[in-house]
Amino acid sequence: MRLRTRLALAFALLALVPLAIVVPLTLTRLRDTLSRELDARMTAATTSAQESLERSAANARRAVEELVESPAMEDLVREARSAPLRAIQANTAEGLMKSRGLTVLTLFDRNGTVLSSGHLPARRGDPDPVLFAVTRERSPKPVPVRVDVRGDAGLRQVPALVTARPVDYGDVRLWAVGGVVLDDGLAQHLARLTQSDVTLLSGDTQVAHAGSAAPPTVEQVLPLGNAASVRLTFSRAAAREAEEGVMRAFLLLAGLGLGFAALLGLLVSRWMTRPVEALTSGARRVAEGALDVQVTARATGEVGELVRTFNHMTSELKNTTERLMATERIAAWQEVARRLAHEIKNPLTPIRMSLETLMAAHEARHPSFPTLFKESAGVVLEEVERLRRIVDEFSRFARLPKPQLAPVDLGELTQSILSLYAAPPEGIRLEPAVQAGVVARADRDQLTQVLVNLVKNAEEAMTGKGGALRVRVKGTDADAIVEVEDEGPGIPLEHRARIFEPYFTTKDGGTGLGLAIAARILQEHGGRLEVGGEPGQGARFSVVLPRAS
Repeated sequence: MRLRTRLALAFALLALVPLAIVVPLTLTRLRDTLSRELDARMTAATTSAQESLERSAANARRAVEELVESPAMEDLVREARSAPLRAIQANTAEGLMKSRGLTVLTLFDRNGTVLSSGHLPARRGDPDPVLFAVTRERSPKPVPVRVDVRGDAGLRQVPALVTARPVDYGDVRLWAVGGVVLDDGLAQHLARLTQSDVTLLSGDTQVAHAGSAAPPTVEQVLPLGNAASVRLTFSRAAAREAEEGVMRAFLLLAGLGLGFAALLGLLVSRWMTRPVEALTSGARRVAEGALDVQVTARATGEVGELVRTFNHMTSELKNTTERLMATERIAAWQEVARRLAHEIKNPLTPIRMSLETLMAAHEARHPSFPTLFKESAGVVLEEVERLRRIVDEFSRFARLPKPQLAPVDLGELTQSILSLYAAPPEGIRLEPAVQAGVVARADRDQLTQVLVNLVKNAEEAMTGKGGALRVRVKGTDADAIVEVEDEGPGIPLEHRARIFEPYFTTKDGGTGLGLAIAARILQEHGGRLEVGGEPGQGARFSVVLPRAS
């Protein structure tokens, strides 16, 4: 990953870190705040509902008390002393109930017989033990009970808040039991008051319902004794919507922050990394051989100092390299001259001696001159042929052709070369080990020249001693390898550093160009020639080439 990309990602992460810390904390605090607010609203609404029920109960109690203390009730009791059922009519309680704003009113005699019922006139003359049981309550407050009322679907029980008060006249006692029914009107009133969904329940049966609450919801229940309960359902939708709104706002903010940070990071990283990228490109070009590279990118601080140092380094490197190359060229020419002088001087000595012998024999009119001439001419021709071979080898090293690369099966090539040595010298045995399918891109002719030279050198190293000449072909994931190993005297450690130098040789009569040419051929193939083995136990030369895909 490029430095510019890493810097841009770092800016983006730095922008996200504060959001990643702030958002959870803010959402938690918002959730707690909204939850507390909802709890406070529910508590207030529940308290208001409770107070509304208490007000309804108090109004019913006052209405019953006013009824009991009214002159009309006193007159009614007085007339009912002798014959209560004749004095109190079936519709008597209904008139009294409506005039006092009550929805439940029943007049009982001392024994619990219904004398008149405002909410259920048909019960006249019958007992109503549930409603009459209220007369035994000690609390002056209205109590919740289930009362029978007649509706469109027939008789049904509904909850009501009722209270009982006695009416005495002499030895006559009547009971007035009255209150209010908990119906749809009350539910609608409570729904408006609490802004919630209100359900009036009688046991598990729904008696009245009003209002609505969108999910998700939370409930509060107000019990009214064993007779009824009021269920208040509050919506959490507003709190949930607020949370989601805040989350969307934070996500939008995070997206905008991330985009802005990434853009800013790209711009800043581009500005910061441009000199570094220019230095990297310059270093790559220097590695490729362009020693006069100069970085022109503007930079300040440590990076600017690095750019100036790099430019100074390349300038010095170019000058130093040119001086070294000039020195190496001079040294190379000196070495060539020395080697050529040495190689040419050796044949000149026998040539000169042969010619001097011939001249002396000719001047002396020696009778064996023809024989001497024939012998001396052979020596001269042999040394001239040696000079020609030396010149040819130097010329071939100087004008090595560019390799023509193509896929070459190293196993097949090695087998064809070893077939030339089907009958090795006495005492030498061939031990090939060829792995199939090892292919490299190479110039077949030049690679043949390298392998023939290595096999020939191995054979010459074991002349007179004998031993095994091992040739192995193997491959790795990246390289194709040919190893040529002998059991000769090996390469001394002090010579291995110079073994591939031109004109360096450890053999009598050699020019030292064979391994130099082989190393140069492999170098131009993108490979290398390696030397190994233990001194005194043999030498191992490894041809390493890039494996063809």
